[in-house]
Amino acid sequence: MLYNLYIKDFILIDELNIDFMDDFSVFTGETGAGKSIFIDCIGCLIGDQLNVSMIRKDCDKTIIEGSFEIDNNLKTKLKEAGYDDESFIVTREIGLDGRSITRLNQRNTTLSFVKECLEDYVDIHCQHDNQYLLNDKYHLNLLDQYCQFDDNLNNLAILYKEYNNLEKEYEKLISTTFNQAQLEIIEYQLKEIDNLNIDNVEEDIEIQSKLKAISEFEKQQKNIEEIKELFTEDGILDKLYYFTKLSHNLSNFEDIQTNIENIINSYYSITDDYETILSKLDLNTISAEEIDFLNSRLFDLQRIKRKYNSSLKELLEIKEDLSNQLEAYNNKEFILSKLLKEKDEAYKKYYEYATEISKIRKNNALKLQKEILNELKDLSLENARFEVLFEENKPTSKGIDLVKFMISMNTGMPLQPLNKVASGGELSRLMLGLKVIFAKLQGTKLIIFDEIDAGVSGYVALNIGVKMAKLAKDIQVFSVTHLPSVAACGKYHYLISKTQTERSTSSTVEQISKEKRIEQLSILSSSTISKTSLSAAEELLEKAQRLCR
Repeated sequence: MLYNLYIKDFILIDELNIDFMDDFSVFTGETGAGKSIFIDCIGCLIGDQLNVSMIRKDCDKTIIEGSFEIDNNLKTKLKEAGYDDESFIVTREIGLDGRSITRLNQRNTTLSFVKECLEDYVDIHCQHDNQYLLNDKYHLNLLDQYCQFDDNLNNLAILYKEYNNLEKEYEKLISTTFNQAQLEIIEYQLKEIDNLNIDNVEEDIEIQSKLKAISEFEKQQKNIEEIKELFTEDGILDKLYYFTKLSHNLSNFEDIQTNIENIINSYYSITDDYETILSKLDLNTISAEEIDFLNSRLFDLQRIKRKYNSSLKELLEIKEDLSNQLEAYNNKEFILSKLLKEKDEAYKKYYEYATEISKIRKNNALKLQKEILNELKDLSLENARFEVLFEENKPTSKGIDLVKFMISMNTGMPLQPLNKVASGGELSRLMLGLKVIFAKLQGTKLIIFDEIDAGVSGYVALNIGVKMAKLAKDIQVFSVTHLPSVAACGKYHYLISKTQTERSTSSTVEQISKEKRIEQLSILSSSTISKTSLSAAEELLEKAQRLCR
């Protein structure tokens, strides 16, 4: 949920710091008061572009900041990107020079990352926007979300990948033809790489490291000799060894035996460490011939790397590919036959599993149809028919189904794709009914309805308000509305108002009390405040709140 919004110098808004609660909040105000500005502001917060025209007149910059409740999905994304995962606070700024800044938890970030995080978290729904629910390319995904069988889909994707890889390999081999010149090039390249006997993909790095150590040894030869003299030729080790011999004569002194043992143990430890150091530093055992070999080997490896513009690891992959090409030419018919058999077996496994997935989808589609029709009935669309249309598709990682949601709003009318529904009021109710079912499945935490109730009135409007309140039991819902029946259903009521002076105009948003709320419902209903209209508004509020419990 969005639990705090701070706005400064955004179009008509001077400064606003407002806290929100979970559940259902409604926003009302006279035309031109700034309701659309309020929604635009949230849109910019979640990824829409800021521009200089949004900066309030005579101000240097605009600032928008929103604090969102963090869920497991956001926590994971923050942790993977290296952000503090205890909060999710987005800040957007733009100055008169057009330079915009996006921050996440007080750190600079990219707008694309914010959009990625919030693309499913917040859903702003306007009456005429291009809803994903209307686009049939998303309908299969929506149905799969309803089925909630991710493990099955993952297994299907694995089977498809196995089949698809074999299909590509088979088609590639069929289309592959070589002339004699190409074969000679392949054989030459294969022999060239093979002759180097590369079995260690880091051999060049290791040789470089060893040659560097030899060079460093030559520079430090004097220091190394002094270290050797320090430990040998009557040095530290000889003296400690002599002490171990003399210590046998001190066996009668019990109170110093521990100290004697410590010195003896130190002698052995120092000897081991010295020999290890010497083995690393003393390269006298390396002959000039071996150094020449290392330089020659490194030259050959570097030359072939440059020729093929590849690392040693990639050269081995090239070698394998060349071997496969050569084998494919020499044994093409045999390999084709083998691949065809493997491909057919993989397709059979895939198709059988895809058929089972299709059955699961069709069974769940019947349940979905029933649920959606119940939602539409509650929204006074009793004559609506909704069906999930299935067609067989070419094999994909998602199976063999093409899915399209079809609707008929009136008795006797044929089923049509959702985007063919003409009436704005009907479309709004249809979208609301669908979102009651799909929003929670998609992980949406905040839905904003921007006057989607336009074109309806009376009991239909009240039904829309009740349905939004039902949705708000699981998801935070904001609704910008001009209808008293919808506004009366909100748990919280915010008034958007405009103040004008000779020099400036500003918009404000405030949560209003029950008394003031009744006044606003009266104005929305009859454009007046009278004893009769106030009584009717109070009755509407009590009725709506009772229906929404």
